[in-house]
Amino acid sequence: MRFIGGLLLIVLLVLAGGIATGFIDLQKTREGSLPHVAVQGGSLPKYEANVAKVEVGKRKETVEVPTVDVKKP
Repeated sequence: MRFIGGLLLIVLLVLAGGIATGFIDLQKTREGSLPHVAVQGGSLPKYEANVAKVEVGKRKETVEVPTVDVKKP
């Protein structure tokens, strides 16, 4: 797998180098176009969701925080 990836990378680098130096010259010979697609109306699915009630508030709380002592060697 690694060999194939490496080989692909080398091929892409050679192609990019050829295009950049002018060794490979690409010419557009015909204009492109997108396909014609007809889309008719549809409907989206309907969902119902019953979710839990969330209450947001605030309260005072006391929390002990550990102390850290740093001593120089």
